[in-house]
Amino acid sequence: MNISNAILIRIIGLVVALLWIVLLSFTLPVEVSSQGSFKWHDFLIATEDPMYPANVQILMWIAFFYCLAELAIQWLHLTEEKIQLSLFTLYQNPSHVMVYTEQGETQIHLDENEALKPELLAAIYYAKRKIVPANSLIGSLFKKINFQFQSTNDVGDVYTILNSAIDLKLHDVDLRYTVIKYLAWLIPTLGFIGTVIGIAVALDKAGALPPGDPQMLAKVIPLLATAFYTTLLALILSAIIMVLLQLIQANDERVINSASSFCIDNIVAKLRPRSE
Repeated sequence: MNISNAILIRIIGLVVALLWIVLLSFTLPVEVSSQGSFKWHDFLIATEDPMYPANVQILMWIAFFYCLAELAIQWLHLTEEKIQLSLFTLYQNPSHVMVYTEQGETQIHLDENEALKPELLAAIYYAKRKIVPANSLIGSLFKKINFQFQSTNDVGDVYTILNSAIDLKLHDVDLRYTVIKYLAWLIPTLGFIGTVIGIAVALDKAGALPPGDPQMLAKVIPLLATAFYTTLLALILSAIIMVLLQLIQANDERVINSASSFCIDNIVAKLRPRSE
């Protein structure tokens, strides 16, 4: 996925977040106070909060939808890699390559049972580099295999460089999900901050009331309820993000393992060094 598409998806995520906030603000009714009832308005948006529209619920919704946008980017990137890997084959498209030998240029029909000597591997690579994007997972691994084999003519070196490339790809997976993991941690932190602020406001309200006021509990408890609602919402949003994150990241790592297995079984295992 190119940078412009990723930026567009992030912008869409923020726009959806704003639309969702507006929808909750103007369509979700403020419940009349009733003992023991769950207040969806205070739980989801809390427009009566003095800090609205910069209250904790708003910040959590923005972080949540931005996380969803980042997850969508990673999912689309993963889908593209799966497509490239499923379409990649060493002996088709094209099925013939031109190999340069001492006798001149020779056309060779690709056969799965034929050993991959440096000249043949290079011919296949240059025939496929216009079809397989170099920045794709399978394209980058194939490029490293070919260049290393041409340089050293040693299968062991190819295996070593392939393992190093796979380790770097797995490390890159962790780096690509860093922002999502940080926001998944930030959302419950915001919830706890909102709860602390709500408790402080409730205590301040209780301190301002005259001693023995019979309406003290009726005035303070709703403030405490709203305070704890923020933590509840934060934990639910964070749980959703973490479930989606684990599913997508696990698939990402499986695709890397599939690509590495393909390279080892279908390319490295068939390499034969050039005769001295």
